[in-house]
Amino acid sequence: MESIFKQIYNWIEVWSIVIPLLVLVIKKPKEKYLNIVVIYLIITLSINLLSDISWLYKKNMPLFLQDNNFLYNINSICRLFFFMLFFKNVIRFDISKSKFDYFLIAYIILCVLYFSFISNFFKLNSYLHTFESVSLLTVCIIYFIKLIKSDEIFLSFDPYLIIVAGLSIYESVNFFLFLFFDYLMDNDRIFAASLWKVHNAVFLVFCIFIARAFYGRLRYHYT
Repeated sequence: MESIFKQIYNWIEVWSIVIPLLVLVIKKPKEKYLNIVVIYLIITLSINLLSDISWLYKKNMPLFLQDNNFLYNINSICRLFFFMLFFKNVIRFDISKSKFDYFLIAYIILCVLYFSFISNFFKLNSYLHTFESVSLLTVCIIYFIKLIKSDEIFLSFDPYLIIVAGLSIYESVNFFLFLFFDYLMDNDRIFAASLWKVHNAVFLVFCIFIARAFYGRLRYHYT
């Protein structure tokens, strides 16, 4: 029984994403900009599937896939990129949409320069993940402040609010994990590996929030 649970957990980063995708297929939400989140989920599912396969079957993988850390770096870049696009297209901030474009262009250029001359892209990079958390958390906080200051009270179902709430939970919980992960890997790999279980659990919570957003308004039947 323990072995079964272990096998299920080993694939948590894959089946977590399947949950919102199944809800998407069943419920078919009509909100236009949820497509950005769907593309992110499909790309992340592909990356996580490859990452888990390369980790579980390391000895049978090509040399460049025997270490899956670079796939987590790609995940971080994709998450920041797609959710910045999500905020740009969905959320009405008091800043021009072009500033999001400038930010993303600068981010990609800095990533290319950083991994070309300073750091090894094939090692999980704490700075990259920490920057992701700070950037997305900042935008989430601005969004929540805007909602609080708004004179309107939204009683209707808002899938975007649910997604932002899930994203803010994911980034806020993992911020310190990302910040100190390099140090932990260098000094206590066993503890670092155990802490990554926290990341996986919070990622599952994030996916459940997205699934809830895809599901839509709950319908109650009264007798």
